[in-house]
Amino acid sequence: MTTPKRQIRFHENKAYIPLTQGYEAVIDASDAHLVEGYNWSASVRKRNCYAFRTVRLSNGKQRQILMHRAIMGAPEDMEVDHKDHDGLNNQRDNLRICTRRENLRNGQKRTCNVSGYKGVHKRKDRDKWQAQIRDGKTNKHLGYFDTAIEAYQAYCEASERIHGEFANVG
Repeated sequence: MTTPKRQIRFHENKAYIPLTQGYEAVIDASDAHLVEGYNWSASVRKRNCYAFRTVRLSNGKQRQILMHRAIMGAPEDMEVDHKDHDGLNNQRDNLRICTRRENLRNGQKRTCNVSGYKGVHKRKDRDKWQAQIRDGKTNKHLGYFDTAIEAYQAYCEASERIHGEFANVG
């Protein structure tokens, strides 16, 4: 017995794909043919949620296919970045194929961040705010500042210069 397929809902130029756990992904209506005929699930993670389906391989093992990768046709050695950080917004204008390093550049501030600003932390030993940015495998020190806002401004300027289109200062 096969499970009935959940119905895609269309509105204007968007298609809404029902997922498990009450979630819904949004894609461009023109991409509906890439996802129809499957039941998609929600993979709920600590900071995001992604749409996926499972396929059974010839050796009997299972493999997950992420919706955003299926839509973009991403090669195995590349990642797909959600520009707005919403893992269920799989519209093409929100997605871009990128390297792991580029994807990390677009990351959000850490949940343990106490300054409220990405790239900024308090140096208690100096009673100053320190700004730093990751450039490849190394952290670059941007300076010590009297206020968190000054440190954040330094981070923003460096992010635009170093990370380019993947700069995310949020």
